[in-house]
Amino acid sequence: MDRVINIHQFMPDKVWKWNLLEQKIAQVLSLHDYQEIRLSVLQDYGVIHEGITALMQQDEATIAAEGIINLSQPNGDLSLLTLRPEGTISVLHHTAKIIKDHEVLRFYYMGPMFRKENNNVPSEFHQLGVELLGSESVISENEVISLGIKICQQLGLKDVNLHLNSFGCQDCRVQFFEDMRAYLTEHETELCATCFKKLYTNPFADADCGDVACTKAIMEGPKIMDYLCPNCRRNFSKVKKIQANLAHQYTIDPKLFKNYAYYNETVFDFVIKKNGTEQVIGGGGRYDYLSRMITGKNIPAVGFYLNMDSIFETMDRRELFTPLDKDFSVYIATQSEDLEMMLLQIAQELHDNNIKTVLSTDKHSITEDVALATKAQCELMLVIRDENVREGKILMRNLSKEHQDYIKLDGIIEAILLARKSLNKE
Repeated sequence: MDRVINIHQFMPDKVWKWNLLEQKIAQVLSLHDYQEIRLSVLQDYGVIHEGITALMQQDEATIAAEGIINLSQPNGDLSLLTLRPEGTISVLHHTAKIIKDHEVLRFYYMGPMFRKENNNVPSEFHQLGVELLGSESVISENEVISLGIKICQQLGLKDVNLHLNSFGCQDCRVQFFEDMRAYLTEHETELCATCFKKLYTNPFADADCGDVACTKAIMEGPKIMDYLCPNCRRNFSKVKKIQANLAHQYTIDPKLFKNYAYYNETVFDFVIKKNGTEQVIGGGGRYDYLSRMITGKNIPAVGFYLNMDSIFETMDRRELFTPLDKDFSVYIATQSEDLEMMLLQIAQELHDNNIKTVLSTDKHSITEDVALATKAQCELMLVIRDENVREGKILMRNLSKEHQDYIKLDGIIEAILLARKSLNKE
């Protein structure tokens, strides 16, 4: 049995919804002064590997690297290129080249990402990434968190809930990591081998395997929030206070995990309801240490992602996509030989006046053309016949009002504009 590869292909019935989704997101981001950037789908494997495995121990780094989709050369050797698994690492590398001291940059990007899932199957998914670079203030964290919530709400996901946790700083983690690993060793028999390995190498890893005993043992283990230093505790309290004052519903989740080890201090998820259960549709956090590790330049930063596939599916299921007003359009057909040039000339004249056309590419009967024009949702139909052209006219049929009349060749645009006005399509 062939292995299924999860890739996306969207036809027109879905593309208009994707366009609407992306437009709404872009409008909100523009109001907050975030600028769009475009990242190559092809990435340098070495750069991506270094970024994803930064701050990880060897076993954890190996597991993380296995999710990268490397390209192969024709001879089977691995290429130096990989398909983009995320955007933050690329953004930091580009930002390090251009950012000035004390400068704050706000970027966003949308598009496909590629990773191997747990069953090692290559998968494509669409993601929005938002990055605020150059600030380590609590204001920047709250700006980014609030922006994520606002985008979800503007898309109609009014039930979005914020889950918060803190991963502390490098000083906070030393004792937490030591105590967590001691706890894991003591309770190893209560944990599955996968969760034990993931958590031992990265106590912040998402190790929810679904096993009840395993989950219970993890929940009863040490929690990073009990180890926060005074500064991290103070910053986290500010984040909670500001989000409460902004009337954003939030839940403190001491077991909110992130598989990438480069996060520090505030981390968060955006959660909605699906069939009575919670579904994570995005999240992010602060990552002040990552840039120094991979670029040598200190760039404090905070960002988030939104899983656009999950959001699209939710919006579709909840019927939140409202069809855009259809463009006024004219169907043009010729029912005589050697009039193709005139058909194209008329179409060009309509295009010059911003009027959409649908052209009949073959000769049909009038009944067939009417059916095709109706299927294409055209309001008007122009029919070019040799005998009419010799008299300086063509047939114009109003498909909405089931009325037809002849119009002069030198008055086509005027007649169509008048018909459009009568149909309230201006």
